Amino acid sequence: MPELPEVECIRRGLEGLLVGRAVRLGHLGRNDIVGSLEHPRGQRGGRALLVPPESLLDGCVVDRVLRKGKQLAIGARSGRWLIVRLGMSGQLLSGDHLASKKDHVHIRWFLNDGTSLAFRDARRFGSVVPCDDQDALDAHWGLLGPDALSVEPHDLLCRLRPKRTALKTCLMDQSVLAGVGNIYADESLFGARLHPLMPASRLQRGHVDRLVLSLRKVLVSAINHGGSTLRDFCTPSGVGGTYRSAHQVYGRKGEPCPTCRGALRGARIGGRASVWCPTCQDRRIRSVTNE
Repeated sequence: MPELPEVECIRRGLEGLLVGRAVRLGHLGRNDIVGSLEHPRGQRGGRALLVPPESLLDGCVVDRVLRKGKQLAIGARSGRWLIVRLGMSGQLLSGDHLASKKDHVHIRWFLNDGTSLAFRDARRFGSVVPCDDQDALDAHWGLLGPDALSVEPHDLLCRLRPKRTALKTCLMDQSVLAGVGNIYADESLFGARLHPLMPASRLQRGHVDRLVLSLRKVLVSAINHGGSTLRDFCTPSGVGGTYRSAHQVYGRKGEPCPTCRGALRGARIGGRASVWCPTCQDRRIRSVTNE
């Protein structure tokens, strides 16, 4: 699933492609991937949501492309917004790369410069969600936690302290922190020397300071590398990311820790495969002043 760095790379690609251009809706292959603010994942099982074409940007001129966490929002000059949720395998593709990916294309738009853009999703966990105005977008995104790239330590500490569940599980909860998934939770916890099974409620301010610094360092580095391409991710122009080669722990169970050379350990946490170093990421909660 694309996480914050991948979605930010897509946003930057869309910004250059869409802003200032008029859009025409050319093809809507599946109504059931169109969600609503009440049911953002869309209506499956034949309960498709019927919306007017202008809700899907038909006839609109694109003004902005924003991101919060893992979600995108394409804004029109008319004030309308279209949220794009990529899910597990969603892609936004344009140009020559789109020509070679004709299957699983659910929506296609044509731009007034002769190019096109398509929403492609093989596994159909993604969706698009129309918003009538900025207030509706703000209210919907208000359900998310702060964006992981700009979260402040005090805010994150206040959100984690009531949680008695594993720290990694909390970091992947989008209502706590928006944008972090399995990859960057493992990488950021390793950088902060925090164990993924540490109860979130036991963190001290110093731990969270370290975690926020690690989050920013990892996320910015991943963005600069174009994200992590494991399977489906690519930018609208078809370019994949290279950050996979820089992963310190993710997907490396049993391999040597890059810091202490001990064997990395793995287990499922919150239903997701997780990897950490048992030496560098001590599960015991110690005073930050003694670290």
